[in-house]
Amino acid sequence: MNPSSRKQRSWLYLVAFPVGHGAVDWGGGALWLLGPAIAVSMGLNPFQLGILFAARQIGAGFSQLPAGFLGDHLKKRGTFLLATLWWVSVAQLLASGSTNYWIIVGFLTLASAGAAAWHPVAMGTMTQWMPDRKAFVLGVHLIGGTIAETFAPLLAGILLIYLEWNQVLLINTIPTIILGVIFIKLAPMVMAPPQLHHGGLDIGGLLRAVVRPGVLAILLTITLHSMSLVAFMSMAPLYFQEVHGFSSSLNGLGLALFLLGGAVASPFVGHISDQVGRKSLAIGGLIGGGVCVWVITFVSSNAAILPLLIVAGILMLAVRSVIIAMVLEKVRHRESTVLGLISSVGEGFAALGAVMAGIMGGMDLAFALISAAVFSGIAGFVLLPVNANR
Repeated sequence: MNPSSRKQRSWLYLVAFPVGHGAVDWGGGALWLLGPAIAVSMGLNPFQLGILFAARQIGAGFSQLPAGFLGDHLKKRGTFLLATLWWVSVAQLLASGSTNYWIIVGFLTLASAGAAAWHPVAMGTMTQWMPDRKAFVLGVHLIGGTIAETFAPLLAGILLIYLEWNQVLLINTIPTIILGVIFIKLAPMVMAPPQLHHGGLDIGGLLRAVVRPGVLAILLTITLHSMSLVAFMSMAPLYFQEVHGFSSSLNGLGLALFLLGGAVASPFVGHISDQVGRKSLAIGGLIGGGVCVWVITFVSSNAAILPLLIVAGILMLAVRSVIIAMVLEKVRHRESTVLGLISSVGEGFAALGAVMAGIMGGMDLAFALISAAVFSGIAGFVLLPVNANR
């Protein structure tokens, strides 16, 4: 590959893909703050709010495995990625125009499924073009989504001071629409590496690769990690609002700090794991992040909560790309399909995190955060017996 083509491809996958990731996740990121606003506006209890987030996770889980399979077999991957941008845009616009709880749940679930479908195709393509830098490129991809989930809640928190939740959701669909227009130009450039060739779907071979104890342990870790993140992010804003009296803007700042810590640290942690190994970093982040979330429930000072959220974000979010890279190295090949499987399992069962956090929050909102801490800690311990290749 000549230097010009290499530079163009690096720009496409290391800049345009993370930006696209941020676009499809922007509306979903705003929902972490819009959720409590919807609950207050419609008189929802914590369990109903948990159901809303659970439904979104189930939608995300169902879409990612077929998306990953398509990503490994489609020649025009860019067309599929373009379609996800418009899929998300239309579903969010329809949700913003409704006042019926179940209609809102349905369209937000559809939007979540569209956003989730982006991930295995984009990440699989990136790791196939840069096979020796898996955790780094996954970390770079994570930046886009994490920045969206950082600044979207922050913007939503400010806008909620002046506007209704459905107006804020409408505004937060604009980035997805803009990238949908831009990606019309970029879509034809997205393709599989020329040396990559897959025959028909070898379900047996994929299952044999996945059901090995080490791979199953890592998949369980990813599932518990997803449950932890969803439990924390779906209930933490409501906890801070009700227990600490956070305003919507301060709530947005707190969630933004949590996510920004993970976004900044992710490529660095991924690069370190590419060089020195993954297992210890992953275990330390999962257990340490759980401890930080648990400590937050004992802190009464708002000034102390915000730094703890940064540290928790660094520990809990930055290790995501490291854990996923562990699976790819054990299964090998069919990256998009494997990533789709990982995400389907993780995101699908993450719905339980939202439901359980909602149930625990109905008794005491602090219990919702403690359940997130427990999920993260258990995820770290599950990795202990895994024999890492790196």
